[in-house]
Amino acid sequence: MIYRTPEISDDVRKYLQSENYQSKSVLEFYSGFQDGFVWLHPFLKVKEGCAGQIRFETGNWPDKIAIGTYCEKISWNEVIRLTDMRDIKSLDVSLAFYHRASRLAERKEYAKFKQLIEKERVDIIPPQVDKLPEIDENRLLKKLQSLGYNSVFIYSDIQSKGQLTSIEEILSDRNGLPFHVRMETPDSQILVVQDFDQRFTCLLSNKTLLLDMVESLDLEGFFCDQDTPQSWSYYNIPDTEKMDWDEDMKATN
Repeated sequence: MIYRTPEISDDVRKYLQSENYQSKSVLEFYSGFQDGFVWLHPFLKVKEGCAGQIRFETGNWPDKIAIGTYCEKISWNEVIRLTDMRDIKSLDVSLAFYHRASRLAERKEYAKFKQLIEKERVDIIPPQVDKLPEIDENRLLKKLQSLGYNSVFIYSDIQSKGQLTSIEEILSDRNGLPFHVRMETPDSQILVVQDFDQRFTCLLSNKTLLLDMVESLDLEGFFCDQDTPQSWSYYNIPDTEKMDWDEDMKATN
């Protein structure tokens, strides 16, 4: 599903020229690419009858083969429908707060999200942060192969362009790609960027290639405009609706 590009808030717009790369426009920061797509990482649901086959635990996360075998995807659109949340911006802010990537959440919106997670805690897993979604990793790699690529550069957010790696080698690695990965085709026509604490991945290329990838892989997200930063979802929460980590922990306990 392709959403309309979210309008950034005045608070976010003020920081577009800051030194923080996550506040800069994605297309400005990766200026070698014409277009960008923000790919929202899917929620996961353990398939019926498979709860005893897979467990999601911090420090003992299942590998991509197990996730692909025992889980199915749930879209942000479906979560918004189930929770009656306002939109993808409020859902992303709630996810950032849930993962402790943001210090504040909007109380009423977060309560809607938390109710779903608590109610179905064994079955529904929030979107993966810091890594590409394991359930889609091999599908993305096979798509690159179908476009004629046999290898890609793999590097991190603190490295320059890394080692050229065979796609077949990555496909066979059960643990998947590293955290905060950059994956770039040898001709620099496609760049995949997954950053620290983010619930989404940026795909950069030209519009034709991106549309092909998004549609064939059934990805959910939106195209960047010239101002879209990684902080696209943040907005000014009214003081009466602000909640912090202490309030959340007290409610949980």
